[in-house]
Amino acid sequence: MTRLNILIVVLACSLASSAQVLKGVVQNGTTKKPAAADQVILLNLAQGMQEEQRTKTNAKGEFSFKLADNSTPHLVRVRHQDVNYHEPAPPGKSDLQITVYDSSAKVREVSVVDQSEVFEVQGEALRVIELFRVRNASIPPLTQPAFEFYLPEGATVQLGQARSANGMPIKSAPVPLDKTKYAFNYPLRPGMTQFEVVYSLPYQGSLKITPKFDLQPEKFFALTPRSMNFAAADGATFHDEKWSIEPDFDVASRATEPAGKQIAFEISGTGSLPQDDQGQQQQQQGNGRAEDNRPGGGLGVPNERPNPISTGQWAFLGVLSLFLAGGGVLVFYMNQQNPAAVQATGSPIVMNALKEEMFQLESDKAQGKVTQQEYNIAKAALDRTLQRTMKRKKG
Repeated sequence: MTRLNILIVVLACSLASSAQVLKGVVQNGTTKKPAAADQVILLNLAQGMQEEQRTKTNAKGEFSFKLADNSTPHLVRVRHQDVNYHEPAPPGKSDLQITVYDSSAKVREVSVVDQSEVFEVQGEALRVIELFRVRNASIPPLTQPAFEFYLPEGATVQLGQARSANGMPIKSAPVPLDKTKYAFNYPLRPGMTQFEVVYSLPYQGSLKITPKFDLQPEKFFALTPRSMNFAAADGATFHDEKWSIEPDFDVASRATEPAGKQIAFEISGTGSLPQDDQGQQQQQQGNGRAEDNRPGGGLGVPNERPNPISTGQWAFLGVLSLFLAGGGVLVFYMNQQNPAAVQATGSPIVMNALKEEMFQLESDKAQGKVTQQEYNIAKAALDRTLQRTMKRKKG
């Protein structure tokens, strides 16, 4: 063998040894056994979720990929019974634990905990931000492949996202089933799942809205800027709520009646969502303090002694996460039922949430989903939150 051939072999061996192996185990959460023969796909996020490799799990539920580029963020997709499950694989991650579940077209134990609608006027259109928090309490645990819901006739959908408990928000556009019925083709795993959809309606100064439900929510919220008017219609009864976290909004709530009894209300006037910077300044002036006393200062993790916040207020924070940089961290806290967990700002759970948000932000930037300005704002917010969390952790 010539020296050149020897060098080529040595170089090849060196490159092979430096390649990172990403391995994982897929567990069936329904049967409590390894998920064998499931399809596993490796997606390259730096190239717009381009498929890079695929394989199948073995009898022990194991799989592995040899990564060509260790510095590129990846996403692993596992397909089990025609349902996709995703797990992020940021640079440096080498072991994954993924849980899948057997699926059923309709899971009886799926319920809508609350449904919120936030309104603002943009020109001749009424923009609506709608949030669903859905619980899957199935025993044994099962996954429902999709979530169906209704929008008013004439709605123009602009964007949507879905997020499972403790997971990253995933852009997910609702699919129209007919004129008013839509579906998020995103799995409702056991536990909590959040869906957000933004749409617009033609608007000429006032509009009567009669929400239609596929699943009746346990509680319904309507939020309007204070410059707009909200009035119950057709004999419906709403209760005013006072939320300290967002003083620029009127909040009407209603514990929904048994199926078949409608909720109706009328929106009139004009108003818009406050910008985050402006909202912080207004709250600072109102409190006479230099620091925003909303949980996390409006961005990031809650302060050491957060104001008591109801389920609906967490829902509102979740809605605004679509528009406030770094708001995904706030959505994470919606799923925390224990107030002590919310205050544990130095916990590994919080650190993992921050890491996930940073990973998602870098992925969005690589795919061109955010502008440089949006990236800079979100990155600065997350950096501040991480610094604050590390400081409290050391303390």
